[in-house]
Amino acid sequence: MTDIFFTDPQNPIVPSSAIISESDAFQVQWGAVNRSDVGVEPFTDRLVITSIPEGCPGSDDADHPVVFDETFDEPALAPGDSGPLQKPTVGPFAAGSYRLTVTLANDTGAGDETFNCITIDPAN
Repeated sequence: MTDIFFTDPQNPIVPSSAIISESDAFQVQWGAVNRSDVGVEPFTDRLVITSIPEGCPGSDDADHPVVFDETFDEPALAPGDSGPLQKPTVGPFAAGSYRLTVTLANDTGAGDETFNCITIDPAN
């Protein structure tokens, strides 16, 4: 059962910049909220960035190279509470398309998962 959701369902995962070039590091930002009626213990989110050679959004039927895979700790959350804004710095990555996939509460299986596909431009 999913108890942990993205704070902003319209824009759940966003890069810190609208235009990113292959020479840029950038932040991937998301937030979690406990929408259950009970508190949750501290949990861990997982950010996986995959290269999408065929372009965005890519296919779930294909294996894509993972270029970043890391977990991030979240605090315990009371019912209705939001966690802190997560904003790890990643990159730079070569020009191309990438999926930024975040699994909330990856360690408990009680969290939502979604992705945002971005394009990284060649450096000028």
